[in-house]
Amino acid sequence: MLNKHYDNLFEVDMDTKIVEEKLIDGKYHYSFEDTIFYVKSGGMENDKGLINEIPLEDVYVEDNKAWHVLKEKIINPVHLSVDLDYRLFKSQIHSAQHLMCTIMNTDYHAKTIMFKTGEIESEIEMGFTTLNREILNAIEKRCNECIIQDIPIIIGYPTKEEALANIWEDYGENFDWDIQLRSVSIPGIDYDLCACIHVPSLRYLHAIKFLGYEKTTRGYKISFVAGQQLLDYIQRHYDVFHEASRSLAVAQLEINETIQKLFQEKKELASSLNDYKQKYFEYYAKELCNIPELYFFHEFDGFDVKSFQQLCSIITNQYEKGFIGLLKLDD
Repeated sequence: MLNKHYDNLFEVDMDTKIVEEKLIDGKYHYSFEDTIFYVKSGGMENDKGLINEIPLEDVYVEDNKAWHVLKEKIINPVHLSVDLDYRLFKSQIHSAQHLMCTIMNTDYHAKTIMFKTGEIESEIEMGFTTLNREILNAIEKRCNECIIQDIPIIIGYPTKEEALANIWEDYGENFDWDIQLRSVSIPGIDYDLCACIHVPSLRYLHAIKFLGYEKTTRGYKISFVAGQQLLDYIQRHYDVFHEASRSLAVAQLEINETIQKLFQEKKELASSLNDYKQKYFEYYAKELCNIPELYFFHEFDGFDVKSFQQLCSIITNQYEKGFIGLLKLDD
């Protein structure tokens, strides 16, 4: 079900009318004459927003109709309002996936296996036979050079012949070429069939940053951030570093050096403490064993098990005494 309103990322308000209404499990499901709300597909989540100022609970397609779920009943006229910030957030990531996946496909022959939009960071899984930071840095550089050029992202509705003349990916024998096709192209870089919402041009991505990668059974999973997600990622990390620098009373760039210094000081203090504990237990054992009896019994309180074992070891190794010790733990 292609909705041409999705061609314009910034079309976020619409007046419409109710066509059908259903009450299911205490919630109202509405079909309208028209809608601008995106329905989850192609790896992109539903839009969020308001209908007559009531938050949209869900939107789904059934019987070739878009159904909108609300907690409250509404009447005509109906006003739809999409959350633009959230739509832009997910569209930036989806368009970034098109850019980076195509570069990986064409330059490194790595097939796209999976992509996932996350709230904090996003992922793609690519069919690389080998991958390292040097390759990833080169791909990141190429992506960001394209973003600087502000290449447009063009939506089209091609015929089967036009589509086949431009796409290189094998869509398989079961693909239905008789449906209305929708293409998304980044001239000189990418041409693909996609029904998702995209940003108008690459400058809306701001930048792409690859965070890391790991080997999988099918290739490599790569984590990345782009657009507003990248800015949010930087802000979150800055806030953490800012709090850490305040707690340590050092500049942010000195945090790691300061932590390493603290670890070393802790290690030295622990070593010094063990030396003092050993001397204390040797003195304590001497006091306990400074008796004429060959055997003795003693109750201990306020020790942990490890300290008790250390004391007993000193007594039995350094003194010719028969010894029974009883340790009180808690109650």
